[in-house]
Amino acid sequence: MTRDEPSLSPKAKVLIVDDDEDVRDALRLLFEGEFDVVGLAADGREAIEFAEICDPDVIVLDQVMPEMTGAEAAGVLRAQHPSTRIVAFSAILDSKPEWADAFLNKERIDEVAPLIGSLLAAVTT
Repeated sequence: MTRDEPSLSPKAKVLIVDDDEDVRDALRLLFEGEFDVVGLAADGREAIEFAEICDPDVIVLDQVMPEMTGAEAAGVLRAQHPSTRIVAFSAILDSKPEWADAFLNKERIDEVAPLIGSLLAAVTT
């Protein structure tokens, strides 16, 4: 690479976990081009399986899901992937839960990509 060539940094890998397919699709579309969406999971158990395969940098994790809640899944995910950042993304949260690095209420969906960007920037600085 010469001095004039831009450096090509890999896109952050994001795993989206929500029991609502429309929410998963909306997040995927919001992240298109900015992040590499490496999986779409419908519950906590799927999140753990996907994370083992794709080793995401960030997991956007809903709180209320069938099979395993976000809090339950986060405990396992933290143990298996301690450097992965977790964003709690739920309609019922009004503050950051202990299990998350950041949180966002679903009403503010348009703010999730910038939140992930700032979360990742804080890790690399």
